[in-house]
Amino acid sequence: MRRSLWIVSIVLACAVVLGCRARPTPQPASPPADTSVPVSTPTIVAPVAPAPVVPDATATASAAAPGSVSGRGIVEAGLEEPRTLNPLFVADPLSDTLSRLVFDGLVTLDPQTAEPVPALAESWKVSRDGTTYTFRLREGVRWHDGQPLTANDVVFTYQRMLDREVRSPRYSRLAERIKAVELVDSRTVRITLIRPDASFLPVLGTIGIVPEHVLGTVLPQQLVTDPFGLSSAVGTGPFILTQWLRGVSLTFRANPDYYRGAPQVPQYTYRIVSTLEELERGLRDGTIDWAVIDAAQAGRLPTIDGVTIDRLPGYELLVVALQLDPAKSKLFADERVRRALLLGTDRAALVETVWGGRARIAEGLQPPASWAAGEPAIRYPYDPAEAQRLLSEAGWVPGDDGVRTREGQRLHFRLLATGTDPSRRAVAELLQQQWRALGIDVELELRSWAEVRRRATQERDFDALLIGILWDVDPDQSAVWSSDSFFDGLNFGHYLDPEVDQKLVEAVATTDRQQRTALYREIEQRVLSDLPMLPLAYPDLIVVRSERLEIPVLDALVVRTRTGIEQWRLRTGS
Repeated sequence: MRRSLWIVSIVLACAVVLGCRARPTPQPASPPADTSVPVSTPTIVAPVAPAPVVPDATATASAAAPGSVSGRGIVEAGLEEPRTLNPLFVADPLSDTLSRLVFDGLVTLDPQTAEPVPALAESWKVSRDGTTYTFRLREGVRWHDGQPLTANDVVFTYQRMLDREVRSPRYSRLAERIKAVELVDSRTVRITLIRPDASFLPVLGTIGIVPEHVLGTVLPQQLVTDPFGLSSAVGTGPFILTQWLRGVSLTFRANPDYYRGAPQVPQYTYRIVSTLEELERGLRDGTIDWAVIDAAQAGRLPTIDGVTIDRLPGYELLVVALQLDPAKSKLFADERVRRALLLGTDRAALVETVWGGRARIAEGLQPPASWAAGEPAIRYPYDPAEAQRLLSEAGWVPGDDGVRTREGQRLHFRLLATGTDPSRRAVAELLQQQWRALGIDVELELRSWAEVRRRATQERDFDALLIGILWDVDPDQSAVWSSDSFFDGLNFGHYLDPEVDQKLVEAVATTDRQQRTALYREIEQRVLSDLPMLPLAYPDLIVVRSERLEIPVLDALVVRTRTGIEQWRLRTGS
């Protein structure tokens, strides 16, 4: 069993987990999928980019033209641009999120419980052994071009993602779990799993379905460069892509024939802004209705009349991964050193200094937005005196220059982080200062995102790694803690614990949430005792929105999946 998970992203990176990041240089018309690293969910989070290239001023002005609020529909803004909307190739959180405006999956997630509920599939049956799912599709669902949805489209979608030649970033996640995808009849599909997997429906069942009648004639190896998902997109979702101006905006019009009911607004626009100042201007003049912004940057946004700021518990965790592969380093083999590092870290100071208090100290491993979150059995309060004692007990004694030594070896290691991200740089520098006070010499390796990603995910070349992990909505964390994720998952430092491996398997073998939660408590206790990674903080999810925008349910899951977006509306008279 291999536990690398498809990325809800890749936002692969060693940077503060951002909801709103700096805008990238406009993409080419058909960007190739990034297949140089395995794509997993959970995923690592992309860094803040340097100053972006500002798009053509005329195009920007056109995209930002106020018009009537009711006529233009809802306008979302962000400092980041998606790479593609094609569900076969989405590989970062923003692409995945905006793709869901156009493409629906077999199931969706209830915004209040995160339980799978019907979407394109009106019902499903699960075999007694938990390995066979039989889906019955809704009758009368049509693609945006008017063609009927059939079971052939579902089979086509999954088979293409399971085809190595397609190079879908979701290949590993699917191939490790799915044994067969079969057509039963025009409205029925049977998917057989290799073993029971409680994460199948909330993760793989929500993957957007693509039309066979549009993509069926495209050779598998050519799908990655096909314009589908870039200049055109045919889905079954609540909105229809009408225009994508690179570096400027994506515009969608309402699907009047959406099976859940036509959206409450005629249009939805995702507008790409270059700075927080531009976002502020749009919120003030009413040309922008809402945005997700980075918790570390939220303090820069002033109070704006008619605009509210929601601080939501999220799915993102900032950690320091430690190198446990003895072939690369033996420094962290002693658990007393690992514990001393965490006890000697003033995480409250990190939360206040870097995020202005808009983050939570990471006591446990399940994110605060997860239904599996709870009180951890082990806590590590800030206790530099105990950290000093543990290091001395482990044989590391202070040298003449204050740096601890043992048998002639200095207590020195390199901390790898993304230097272009100011928030991540600030965290790295604070850690360096705090650990220096313990007698530890930490050398900062502040590198480009591309180098950090390569060294973290391909080469595993680091002593310690500062990184953000975006946990999946489902609480399975096998991609990070399982030994099966040494090489193609996010088990960066080669953490190995057979008991954790076994409990991870047991936890996905049942759909009983009570049983799963109990197992995740046991896994959490074991991992927190071992400390292969040092959990630092959970940045909050910060949403800024106009008071005229009405969203029935607003939480981290809704922001991430846009579940129920057809019910969003602008207050009458706006």
